[in-house]
Amino acid sequence: MPTEAEQLIKCLKEQPLDQIGSSKRWIAYHHMMEKLNLQAHQSAQRKQDNFVIEDLLTYQKFPTVVLNLLALELWKSNVFPLLQCQDSDAASLRLYFTIYHEATLTNLLEVAFYHEHVIEAIDDDLMLEIIDYCMRKVTWLIGLPRDAICANTRFHKSGEEIVQMMNAQSTKQELQRQQLEIEFCIAVQCVTMLRYIAERLHLLPLSIVSRLLDKHDVLLSLAVLIENPPWTHKVTVTAGKDEPKQVKWKKFVNQKWVFVEPGDLLVLTTTEAQVWLAIYYLLCTKSAREHYEVTQFRKDQLLRIRKYLNDLLLDQLPLLADIQRYLDELSIVQVGAALGNRSSLVMEAVPYLRLAILRRFLDQYAQIAQRFDELSRMMSRGDDLKELAEVYQMEGIDELLDAGASKSDSLGNEEKTNNQENRTQGKDDQKEQEEDVEPLVPHTVKLRFCNRKSIAAQKATKAPLIVELDNNEHIRNGSSKDGDDIVEVECRVDLAACKVMETKSHQYHRYALNIAASSAEGAIIRCHASAEAQIWFNDPDDSLVESSPVFL
Repeated sequence: MPTEAEQLIKCLKEQPLDQIGSSKRWIAYHHMMEKLNLQAHQSAQRKQDNFVIEDLLTYQKFPTVVLNLLALELWKSNVFPLLQCQDSDAASLRLYFTIYHEATLTNLLEVAFYHEHVIEAIDDDLMLEIIDYCMRKVTWLIGLPRDAICANTRFHKSGEEIVQMMNAQSTKQELQRQQLEIEFCIAVQCVTMLRYIAERLHLLPLSIVSRLLDKHDVLLSLAVLIENPPWTHKVTVTAGKDEPKQVKWKKFVNQKWVFVEPGDLLVLTTTEAQVWLAIYYLLCTKSAREHYEVTQFRKDQLLRIRKYLNDLLLDQLPLLADIQRYLDELSIVQVGAALGNRSSLVMEAVPYLRLAILRRFLDQYAQIAQRFDELSRMMSRGDDLKELAEVYQMEGIDELLDAGASKSDSLGNEEKTNNQENRTQGKDDQKEQEEDVEPLVPHTVKLRFCNRKSIAAQKATKAPLIVELDNNEHIRNGSSKDGDDIVEVECRVDLAACKVMETKSHQYHRYALNIAASSAEGAIIRCHASAEAQIWFNDPDDSLVESSPVFL
């Protein structure tokens, strides 16, 4: 893979705004960047030499990545809303690729910025653009209503509610929902990038430090995220009809929402730790204090986070004691009412790369959107799916996706000291109970897809078994009772391909499925289709057991 990655990086070129999402060259570029991003995360997870990042530095391709990121940001804000093909099923997958590509680029930069020599080597003009980009995302995140996340995304919805939402939404509405979800993930990644930049503030020139601290006043933005964290959500759950409602908490961890026990609410997640670490480096380091002038307004805003610095937080991040001490001293110090007239800069550096792209295509957005609509008539979901499948066939990718670990997760753990010994015994007892349960062995799986009406999901009576639908062939139609509305596929479970997967909370088995030879070809499964799976098991006595249908 190092040789292949080197060749891919050598071929990286700037992608003009008018070619985004439409040309075959751009599609190849998207898959290329997706492979490089996945490889970079795989190397980080395995603690290996990250040759992708090193090659990007060696061949000076970070400017290309940043310019393409800025062009894509402008495309999403100026061209995407004008597209008439958002209601087209044929173009929906291509549009999703295009929207998701921004998350791919920011994810790659997030991994790269962990390395100090990368931040030191990046050109000043690029760093200004990256800081401005991150602050635009953080500002969007601060202004995003919390109710919008709950109502317009599937983050906090049950499986049944997600099916109802997808059936009720048009293709255009589904794309808008996906865009909101992706934007949220990108904004969280930008917070991590700002933390890495703040940590290396002493390596950056005065123009960048001034723009970060004075122009954007990033400290006050981070203080708002501490007071009103968008990655924490309170949800009301009803276990049954006659049972009272329960209040549960969820946190955004490793790019996904997970339930958190009430006793663990004050345990820092990686995302929460990044904000506190950024504040520490911007308040308690010499390079930041020398250039940050505290006014009365800034003092009032910063002192609002003092109440969150409790003993439990300091036990997890001891270095936050310096922030506590600084805020205590600040509370008794008299400061000026406004910024003084003094300035360390004779001339201020202004980012120009994004502005150049904006001026170049300022009057062409309507023509670019019209051209994309015309090309969308020749787009095919099948072809896009084939190319997407090639991306996820690299060695070890299943382990990377199952782990759900990003580089930022492993990085934050180096400075986080979590005391989890009190939960070890409980996990051991749970593991012993799981070992006493004799597992059922899956034998046959029948998949039933509904292209129009949703199929009601029934609750499984047995312990859940996670099964991977891993087959590179086209899905074929075994039998169809209602014409094209219902597509049934019978598959045999490949027991030889069984893999035991470990997560932090449980263990599960992964199987490959082989489509039965009697299945007929020619079935079409639409993007809004719902699905049911009926699974047959062999119990320990070798008798065949049929499970209730379980919702996928």
